[in-house]
Amino acid sequence: MTAISGSCLCGSVEFSVKDEFIYAGYCHCSMCRKSSGASGTAIGGIPREHFTITQGEEYVKTFCRSTETVSCFCEHCGSTLYGEKPAIGMVHVRYGALNRSPKLLPQAHMHVSSKADWYNISDSLPQFSEFPAAP
Repeated sequence: MTAISGSCLCGSVEFSVKDEFIYAGYCHCSMCRKSSGASGTAIGGIPREHFTITQGEEYVKTFCRSTETVSCFCEHCGSTLYGEKPAIGMVHVRYGALNRSPKLLPQAHMHVSSKADWYNISDSLPQFSEFPAAP
């Protein structure tokens, strides 16, 4: 089983995650847009036990952005690295923070009902109004 490393922009925080993402997609919710400053963000969902901070844990700051999500970011450069989903035991890793591509590429667009009106989705991936229901 392969692991992928990742880090923040300044390199203060580094992490390792097993390349066994259960799902992946582009999130267009208003919170992902605001925290990234972009049209959304690519994330991969992984069980919490498959994710480890390997350096700089003391620099990871958190922001409870909803009852379901705690955003985790570097206090030095502000890079949002992952979101904790305590109720379901998952971590949503920001694919942009990974040092190489994971096996599982984004499968869909999520929270399309709240995407920015100036952004047009131009690929053929499935689109979900909210977060898709578990299979």
